[in-house]
Amino acid sequence: MPSFRQCRGTHAAAAKDSRALFQRMGIETVEAADAQSALSRLEGCTPDVICLDLVLPESSGYEICEFIRNSPAHQRTPILMMSDRAYPEDRAHAAEAGANAFLVKPFSEETLRRRIEALLAQLP
Repeated sequence: MPSFRQCRGTHAAAAKDSRALFQRMGIETVEAADAQSALSRLEGCTPDVICLDLVLPESSGYEICEFIRNSPAHQRTPILMMSDRAYPEDRAHAAEAGANAFLVKPFSEETLRRRIEALLAQLP
């Protein structure tokens, strides 16, 4: 499993409200405030991991996750779905949509770091 130092230099696509947390972790982010800008920002971008909020303006994280999974450029990119909703059906729906992991908000920096490290360790 990569150490935290190995996570430094990692590129993540993430929601704007997570910027400070990722910066403290040394992870470079490509941010988007809504679903449409997220999809636009992913064009021509190859993040190591995509951190996607379940609740987005104008769309759901499930729909965006499915769209990303159907994109040849991002079929294998790990997707971490994040939400303050901790219902088992939300986790199941996220997995069905193509998310590799689900993280319930609020979470600590250490929890996020461990989850990202685990996702990166699964890459070929």
